[in-house]
Amino acid sequence: MILESFIWVSFLPIDPNFQKNRKKVGKEADITIWGPVDPPETLGIRGTYVAVDWDICTGCGDCLEVCPLQLYDWMETSNHPISEKKAFPAKELECVQCYTCETQCPVQAIRIVFPGPTGRLAWLAVPLMLLQIIVGIIYGALFGPSLGLIIPFYVGWLTLVVALFFFFSLIIYFRKEGKPGQGKSLMDTTVLVNSGTYAIIRHPMALGGILLMLASILISQHWLAAIVGVPISVWTYTEQVEAEKGLIVKFGDNYKRYMQKVPRMNLFLGILRFVKRRREN
Repeated sequence: MILESFIWVSFLPIDPNFQKNRKKVGKEADITIWGPVDPPETLGIRGTYVAVDWDICTGCGDCLEVCPLQLYDWMETSNHPISEKKAFPAKELECVQCYTCETQCPVQAIRIVFPGPTGRLAWLAVPLMLLQIIVGIIYGALFGPSLGLIIPFYVGWLTLVVALFFFFSLIIYFRKEGKPGQGKSLMDTTVLVNSGTYAIIRHPMALGGILLMLASILISQHWLAAIVGVPISVWTYTEQVEAEKGLIVKFGDNYKRYMQKVPRMNLFLGILRFVKRRREN
């Protein structure tokens, strides 16, 4: 009776809010362990962005078979009441959020969480980007352009308006066209969004960020805004190039066809192609 109760409780789905409801209790092969842990009966959750509840996992191996990037390894768990081997998310940061493993897991032991930027410079680049944008624009608004160039100053404000529209494209179009799973964020869409600004360029939010930094440079005309903004703009672009490798895996041929029609971040080329498609239709 005790064993039956244990198994019944264990087969409840993984807690979707485990990062809030559980505490980190250590690491295994550089993968976070979320407690409670009391081996061999209670093993907790392994992983943060690709999380596997080892107290639910039956060791069926479905996730290892369906994962297109082979993120999982086997890990021995001797004397655990449910199974003596578990799926271990050894390469969780390489996950492209295709959600195949999460949806295929028969006992719902897996939770995929969108990590946001995960590059080695992301922890520094993202805060610096926000700081550059906010401080540069406020400086220019309060004190005027440092170099006193009026035309670039007004061009900067116009750029700011355009940039904000592109920057918030994800909220507008992913909310309208995207299909995130239950309890997921807008970024966790399971369908390709190719309407609105996404019909003009493939990464409007990233372009919006770059244009915001450009606006900050033009409005403030301060050398610090340029020193910070230019390298972060380059980093932002290279991040999108890298991200597309995962998007090809996630959406397959649909994304390859999308790449042929819509440029990555070339706004002028994107507008020309968009107008041409509209005329042809």
